[in-house]
Amino acid sequence: MFKSIFSKLTGSKPQPASTHAQQQDPAAAALMRAIEEKRKTDPLIGAKLGSKEINQRLINAMKNEKGVHVESLLCALGALAGYSCQANLRAQALEKGMPETAAFTVIDTADGKKYFFGDPLNQVLAESQYSVWGLAAGAAQHNGCSSLPDISEIFGYVSKTVGGAEFGIPRIPEGHQPGDTPTNYVKALWPKLLPTIKQFCQKPSEWPILLGLAVQEILDMSKGVIAPDLALKIVMESAIPMSKVDLATA
Repeated sequence: MFKSIFSKLTGSKPQPASTHAQQQDPAAAALMRAIEEKRKTDPLIGAKLGSKEINQRLINAMKNEKGVHVESLLCALGALAGYSCQANLRAQALEKGMPETAAFTVIDTADGKKYFFGDPLNQVLAESQYSVWGLAAGAAQHNGCSSLPDISEIFGYVSKTVGGAEFGIPRIPEGHQPGDTPTNYVKALWPKLLPTIKQFCQKPSEWPILLGLAVQEILDMSKGVIAPDLALKIVMESAIPMSKVDLATA
């Protein structure tokens, strides 16, 4: 499935990611000027608008004759949101002239893969005000979720399965499995969507917020299609392991 999604994204109209590109596109330049002006009163306006752009692109890419498979969309967004937590810390380290993986404890496994852990990563993912977990759980509760997933248990399971075949495979009830794995969604979609994310965000720390807000919107849109507690579980079972993966060895 992810190959067809990637093809659709590649075939869609590209979003300008540089100042030069924006100068070539008056509409994009006007939008960016409006966002910069609005940031004076709403610092997260770029992330808010960018989240809607990302969702529209994913929905268009994942739509078929039956519509959009909501479990696959939730898995893809959760995976992207989780990985953005790591990517944001990598980008911040580089901006400060530090090694790219300075914020992480790096785990090397016998199969040659690397995984990233550490408090800074967990904070962005699940502990700060605008963490992926905070934004997603808030939306799920707003939509009637009365039993939140055990986030500590998911973290523990991810740590226990690092380097094994079970790592990164969401534990989802039969009949609700996504169309592909979180790893495949991240590998296919992150490189394609990052230029759009950068366009709307002023700094890397906004990347996880943008994708957390995108998750919020899809949780709201899907509340009549899938139980909010299950939707949230799909998101976090995808996000937490994908915050740990190394795309170069995944």
